[in-house]
Amino acid sequence: MRVGIFGGTFDPIHLGHLIIAQEMMLHCALNRVVFMPSGEPPHKRNPEMASAKDRAMMVELAVRDYPGFAPSRFELSRPGKSYTIDTLRHWRQDMGEDTKLFLIIGADNAVDMGAWCNPKGVLDLAQVLVADRPGFDRARIDPAFKSLMRFVQTPLIDISSTAIRDRVRNKKPISLWVPEAVENYIQTHGLYV
Repeated sequence: MRVGIFGGTFDPIHLGHLIIAQEMMLHCALNRVVFMPSGEPPHKRNPEMASAKDRAMMVELAVRDYPGFAPSRFELSRPGKSYTIDTLRHWRQDMGEDTKLFLIIGADNAVDMGAWCNPKGVLDLAQVLVADRPGFDRARIDPAFKSLMRFVQTPLIDISSTAIRDRVRNKKPISLWVPEAVENYIQTHGLYV
């Protein structure tokens, strides 16, 4: 079994996230991609972040119709900061040694890996798959980490959760940015206004 763990704030999850996951499944022969909204991310502080419940619901709605995609509320169920090393240890114990773990991150996260809690442990527990982002320079990644990562060509889609939240606040359409069920959830629950 080859399982990708795709964590993030997913505030909100958008089509760019789904496309990256699909491409990782295709290029890396993954059997499943687990989408995991982070509980309290140590490197992102946004007082206007949607609630854990709302972010989890949007992820569940976004992935429900895609075979091989699965949501997880694991990080949301833990108190305190969400560290990738702890999450990977959980999945390693839960899935057993026969499962190969892959951690899916964006290139911007790869640059910050040196500031993560126990980055060497992360690289020992999972193969890190890096999706390129528009305008990103791989030279910015620490060479000690870069040599242990696998870079996967994915479509360079310049959609961000920040831009989606701004569009909602400014009453602009987001229908081609997020799955329809996520758009409906945002509207129904009055998120990001």
